[in-house]
Amino acid sequence: MDIATLVSIGSLSMLVLAVGLVLFVVAYQRRVINHHQQLKDFNRKKQEELIQASIRSEEEERMRIAAELHDDVGATLSSIRLMLHQVARSEAVNPAVQQVQSLLDDSIQKVRNLSHQLQPDTLRYLGILKSLQSLAETLNKSGQIQVRIEESVTWPEIPSEAELALYRIMQELLNNLVKHSGAGQVFIQTSLSGQEAQIKLMHDGNGLTDESYRELLYKKGAIGLKNIENRLKAAHASISFPCPTDKKYSAGILLSLPIARNLKTN
Repeated sequence: MDIATLVSIGSLSMLVLAVGLVLFVVAYQRRVINHHQQLKDFNRKKQEELIQASIRSEEEERMRIAAELHDDVGATLSSIRLMLHQVARSEAVNPAVQQVQSLLDDSIQKVRNLSHQLQPDTLRYLGILKSLQSLAETLNKSGQIQVRIEESVTWPEIPSEAELALYRIMQELLNNLVKHSGAGQVFIQTSLSGQEAQIKLMHDGNGLTDESYRELLYKKGAIGLKNIENRLKAAHASISFPCPTDKKYSAGILLSLPIARNLKTN
């Protein structure tokens, strides 16, 4: 075997070795990437499970408190009012008794409203859209803000967990508007856009931007916004703060829920 042949064989062997080494590195990198992706998916799944468990625990506590308010506190107040009514019928009209009756009526109504906010029956029986209408009516009666809702479309049925998440998010958003924005008028519209169910909210107060929302989200004590973010993750939904299309309003909020990931199944 001559030198040229040996050189050729040696070069070919080196080439095969180099190709094999490259293939090994590529395969190893793919394994590493797949392993990292599996870890990422595992961590994301565990995080979602923790969020769901936290939300279930919170809702169970809300249900317990709502039942206590309705069945215990509300019943007690109603009994006291009935006894006062009997006293008022058997004696001369006493302004003090009438004032106490009025205060009791107001307290009973507040307890009922609070019980409804903690565990709304309309959400269970009538769905998210009617529940938002009921929430708007409650806020309108308070005199602090005026909320108008327009149902432009009918949504497909979505799971109760997604409905509850959207309802709680809207509760928090509206409470924040009352407390912090100085808004007097709010307009809410439900719609469908492609493969997303949407809730559009516009108001005439001080609003947020996507950037300011993220900044506030990671500040210490932003419990309300962190609750919103957890609910969004639980429903695979998203929030953004676009400029309103109507010049009557100064700020906008858009909740988007992907239909394909939230279709109700039997």
